[in-house]
Amino acid sequence: MTLRDFFNQRLKRHPDKPFLYFENRILSYEAFDAKVNQAANGLVYLGVSPGDKVSLMLPNVPEFLFLWFGLAKIGAVMVPVNPRFKVQEAGHVVAHSDSVGLVVDRERLSVGRKIKADTDALGWIGCIEDPAETGSDTVVALEPLFRSMPLREPSSTVRDDDLIQIIYTSGTTGFPKGVMHTHRDMTLTGEAFQLCAGLTSEDRVMVVLPLFHANAQYYSTMGALAAGAGLVLVRKFSAGLFWEQAVRHRATQFNFVGAVGRILCGRPESEFRPDHRIRTAYGALVTPDVYEHFTRRFKIVNVIDGYGLTEVPRVSQNPIGGRIKMRSMGLPAPHPDPGVTFAQVKVVDNRGETLSAGDKGELIIRSPVMMKGYYKDARRTREAVRDGWFYSGDYVYRDADGYLFFVDRKKDIIRKRGENISAAEIEAVINSSPKVLENAVIAVPSELGEDEVMACIVLKKDAVMTPEEIVSLCKSRLADFKVPGRIAFLDALPKTATERVAKHILRKAFST
Repeated sequence: MTLRDFFNQRLKRHPDKPFLYFENRILSYEAFDAKVNQAANGLVYLGVSPGDKVSLMLPNVPEFLFLWFGLAKIGAVMVPVNPRFKVQEAGHVVAHSDSVGLVVDRERLSVGRKIKADTDALGWIGCIEDPAETGSDTVVALEPLFRSMPLREPSSTVRDDDLIQIIYTSGTTGFPKGVMHTHRDMTLTGEAFQLCAGLTSEDRVMVVLPLFHANAQYYSTMGALAAGAGLVLVRKFSAGLFWEQAVRHRATQFNFVGAVGRILCGRPESEFRPDHRIRTAYGALVTPDVYEHFTRRFKIVNVIDGYGLTEVPRVSQNPIGGRIKMRSMGLPAPHPDPGVTFAQVKVVDNRGETLSAGDKGELIIRSPVMMKGYYKDARRTREAVRDGWFYSGDYVYRDADGYLFFVDRKKDIIRKRGENISAAEIEAVINSSPKVLENAVIAVPSELGEDEVMACIVLKKDAVMTPEEIVSLCKSRLADFKVPGRIAFLDALPKTATERVAKHILRKAFST
């Protein structure tokens, strides 16, 4: 069904139930819907029509949700933009997506104005806060505009296979690709995540990942909505404030990426609040040490390791309440409706032939929530989707029980002495040291014209470690050709806005 119908079903069941928690604000399902309707009517007033694209360059604030749901109600298309982007990066997304409007906050208004000056198709800029000196007739103060709009839902005809958003992948080379998703993709994924995380209407899902990212949208927001649960929105992830926020809002579930998990485990014990209510944490590539820390120290009952992509969300997971296999991506993700065939997976070789258990190959996926394609990029769509299967670019293997295990990204495979080396395998060994906070292994050029293995390491506070200790640790667990030939100790690793290591920045820095 459409997002509008999906939300309206929950609204009818419990209009007075709190839905959105943000700092000191609480909005019921009914109050949230009123804000969405005002945003939808305001967008129509600005001339936004069904099928039009509007870019949202915002941090985690309620207005992002009002606009996302408001655009969906009128059949328009959301284009989320990383709020940390500079003019060139954000301008590419706005221009490539053919956005007719761009919404920013006051902090990003100057960036928006520069984009507007260079983008002919961009009709207006909306600021969610009072922009003070607008400096241009095209800057619209959205808060007073929306406040003046009717509370009723605007009339529109929207279908579940209509486009709901174009979400741009964070490309490591060149500009990112625009992934097209429909209303049905969002609602089906939300239902699947509700099952994955065991969410009920009594839960409160805390969003610490950015809303412009698929995880926070398809899993946290849509999962909470599917369950009729509450949504706790955090402006941005702060390890120092995490437990206080969780306790204050009585959160019961949150999602994290690898770096966030390791950062929480490395924080001072004085910050931890044993009176928290979190019972489920969903992450990706959860290492055994993080799993143990979350379950034993933090007393989180369910720590789920799962896998999904911007192009195909909700692919696999370790089953909640079922058998957990460390370092596994789990089993293909189901949908609560047994009549819905959800994630189907294969592990194939370079010729597309299915491999046997234990053999490493590329993961390909077929799913009802697979993207419609890359926007205005038929060539790369054909390369990624073949015969109805999405080629992930991830190397994995399947064990005898059907559990998937991640090996590495194709682009992170290091070639040395005629061997393919997994960066993830070496990172796991280095992370096993109690002195290491996090690390990233990359390929750098060697004097022999092949790849050399380089480890970029961040130590825990006050920890001291030598390159020789790293080499010794790796030699004890890895073949000699996998042992890093170069080692750098850094104060921090460069990160994307979703807290993933920006390896392309490291490669550029250490390959010149």
